[in-house]
Amino acid sequence: MTTPTHTPEWEVYFCDINERPACISVDLAYEHMAPIPEKDRAFELVVALQQPDADGFPEDEAEWEQLEAIEEALVEALQNSLQAAFVGKLLHDGKRSFYFYSAQEALPEVIATNVMQQFPAYTFATNNLHDPDWGLYLDFLFPEPADMQSIRNSRILRMMEEQGDEHHIPRPVSHFISFATEANRADFKRAAEAAGYTLVQEGKNQNESDVPYSLVVAKVLPVTEEEIHTITVELWQMAEEFEGVYGGWQAQVVREND
Repeated sequence: MTTPTHTPEWEVYFCDINERPACISVDLAYEHMAPIPEKDRAFELVVALQQPDADGFPEDEAEWEQLEAIEEALVEALQNSLQAAFVGKLLHDGKRSFYFYSAQEALPEVIATNVMQQFPAYTFATNNLHDPDWGLYLDFLFPEPADMQSIRNSRILRMMEEQGDEHHIPRPVSHFISFATEANRADFKRAAEAAGYTLVQEGKNQNESDVPYSLVVAKVLPVTEEEIHTITVELWQMAEEFEGVYGGWQAQVVREND
């Protein structure tokens, strides 16, 4: 079986795990490749931080640099020796964890142990499990829908910034929502108007058989990252309340001298 060509697509998102903040970095490109039958074993290396802050993240820049050095050495060794797939990493509760898939059971631990000899100040642990369905990647590392929306928000904001956008300048921001029934759409529209949104358009999308009734609402606001994340989560939750699907947002690029 031929494995599809892999082009890395790394993204970062934040969440809570066991009521503690966590930062997950994941290669989204593996979503459409997983599971890879010939890489059915998951390997985890967990490194204990030396100086975590109150949130369990590195306290100073020097430790960030050390963790990056560990990552570079580990990825190089596992990829060169085993053609392992580096799928993600987790920062949580004073630990940095790295995740790989390969065909080997024992060798990843041997290789990782050799790598960690270059970093004697750090303690570590390893885990290896048979995971033919790639549950560790798809069910644990991969973003939930709301987290994926936050990732999309950040991508759009980066593209707008590259075009010279001044995020702090308010402008109309349009949001797209679809529903299974006209009644649900009408209920959502009333709730959105009560929350300060204005109706831009409503129609029917023939290409979406499950949620054919579309709606576009807008509100004038800045497109700072905090503002956009807050507003999209609000509309996501509101759409779910009325059995709708939030489809994203768009806004014009606004430059300082426009």
